[in-house]
Amino acid sequence: MDEITRKADELMGQERWKEAEALFVYCKDAAARKGDRALELSLCSELLGFYRMRAVREGFDAAFARTMELLEELDVSLSSRGTILVNAATGLVSFGEAEKALPYYQEAYGCFLRSLPAQDFRFAALFNNMAAAFQRCGAFDRAEEHIRMAIGVLEKRPHHPDVATSYVNLAQLYAAQDGTDPRIGECLDRAMEALDDPEMIWDGYYAHTARKCAGGFAALGQPDRGAELEERAALLYEGT
Repeated sequence: MDEITRKADELMGQERWKEAEALFVYCKDAAARKGDRALELSLCSELLGFYRMRAVREGFDAAFARTMELLEELDVSLSSRGTILVNAATGLVSFGEAEKALPYYQEAYGCFLRSLPAQDFRFAALFNNMAAAFQRCGAFDRAEEHIRMAIGVLEKRPHHPDVATSYVNLAQLYAAQDGTDPRIGECLDRAMEALDDPEMIWDGYYAHTARKCAGGFAALGQPDRGAELEERAALLYEGT
C-alpha cells in the first residue's frame, strides 16, 4: 500500500491526474479480485480523497458506497475506521452535504477517543475538517471552536506544517463573516511564520501543505505570499 500511495502522490504532484486515478482503480480492482478486502478498503479510502480533490462526484459516490459496505463487513481497527470516516465525511462536505457529513465526523471522533492519545495529530485533522462542515452549516462559533482545538493539538507538535493550514482556515472563517476583520491578517501572518520555520522539514507533505495554503493566501488578498508558496511546492515536486 505504501508503494502505491508513494507512486500516486508522485503522479499527483506532477498533475498527472488520469494516471494517478488509473493506478488507484487498477490496484483496487486487483485487490477485489484477489479477495483482499482490507487492501480494497484502503484504496477506496484513497479514492475518496482523490475524487474529492478532483471534484468528480460520480467517482466519489461509487467509492463512498463501497467504502461503507466494506466498513460493515470488516473488523477494522478503531483508529483506521476513524481515519476512513473522516475521509468520507470530508468528501461529503466538499460536495455540499455538510449536514450529512457531521454524523460521520462524530463517529470518527468516538473512534479516535477510544484508540488514540489526546495529542495525536489525527485529532487536529478531524477538528479542522469538522470546522469546515460547521462553517458550511452557518455554525461559525462551533467552526472557530474546532479550528482552535486543532491548533491546540498542533502547537504541541513543533515544526509541523499543518498548523499553517489551521491558521489559514481560521482566516477564511473570519473573512466569511467580515472581510475587514483585522484577525484575517494576523492569522495569515501566523500561517506564514509556521511555513517559514527554519526547522521545518521541506518534504512532499510540506509541498502539499504549501500548495493548499497558497490558494488561501491569494483569495484573502495576499497573492505574493500565495505565489511564493506555489513556487516552493513546485520546486519540491520537481525534486522528487
